[in-house]
Amino acid sequence: MTFQLFRKSDVQAFTSTELKRSSMAIYKRILSGNLWRWCFFTLLSVFLMADEVSLQETVVGFIGDSVVLPCFSKKPPLTIQDITVLWRYKYDLNVYDIIKGKGSVEEQNQEYNNRAETFPEEYKTGNFSLKLNNLQHTDAGKYQCYIISKESEDWIVELRIEGV
Repeated sequence: MTFQLFRKSDVQAFTSTELKRSSMAIYKRILSGNLWRWCFFTLLSVFLMADEVSLQETVVGFIGDSVVLPCFSKKPPLTIQDITVLWRYKYDLNVYDIIKGKGSVEEQNQEYNNRAETFPEEYKTGNFSLKLNNLQHTDAGKYQCYIISKESEDWIVELRIEGV
């Protein structure tokens, strides 16, 4: 079964001398039936060359223990006042905030009271990792670290809990 995408007169219009060579190559691929292959490899190369917007990590912890969930900025801030970082569980529960370089638990979900901490001495180097203490089964899942600055970044950390 063949599909005809263009009439013969349309194809002749495409092959006019007004088209650039790069455009001509695209049309030839379309006409030769390699459109899907061409699209796949073109999009693949775009994604591979694009800057990473989000990084994903997996961390394993044990019931009752502590674990450090990593979060690092590619471009560390110049001053502490430039730092705003939001740690969230399953995209909406507030685990911990760093506002203008200071830890904030004002809007922290009660599940994380006295169990979540960061490393303020590391903020200037771009380290916004979160230490979660006294791990529970309910802590398993995805955590997001949103670094808000001129060029925002986010980390997704999958926490797996093992042990009885």
